[in-house]
Amino acid sequence: MTEELFRANAYDKSCAATVVDITDNGGIVLDRTVFYATGGGQPGDRGTIALTGGAQIEINGTIHAPGNGIVHIPADPAQAGQGLKPGDTVQAVLDWDIRYRRMRMHTAMHLLSVVLPYPVTGGQLTEDAGRLDFDIREAGLDKSAITDELNALIAEDQPS
Repeated sequence: MTEELFRANAYDKSCAATVVDITDNGGIVLDRTVFYATGGGQPGDRGTIALTGGAQIEINGTIHAPGNGIVHIPADPAQAGQGLKPGDTVQAVLDWDIRYRRMRMHTAMHLLSVVLPYPVTGGQLTEDAGRLDFDIREAGLDKSAITDELNALIAEDQPS
């Protein structure tokens, strides 16, 4: 299994890791990672895996694989099979700009769920947009009032 370092510190941007496996489709499994895997309506992180010799493998996303930990999906799966093998030491490096935008969107969605006291029935998040689905029986929500409440919560600048 992959140690999920992002759970302890979401602000870590990179980590040293050891390759545990290369999947049949070229995915890279590490013993530890700062990459969040796709789940809960949120896409997996992107970035690079830097090899000891300086070469880099672009990672387009990450997924959970049953019994296999987190799989880092290369932009070009053939890259993983070229010289990378279990036991190699690498550096996992996030595309921090994308991660940070998603973190901010994620927080905004939590704040929205505080402002709107309705059951959440679904949601989706990207670096550009977020969506929360609520079970709202009555109509007539005031977008301006909701925006004002959200801005007031943000202005409080509460610790995370």
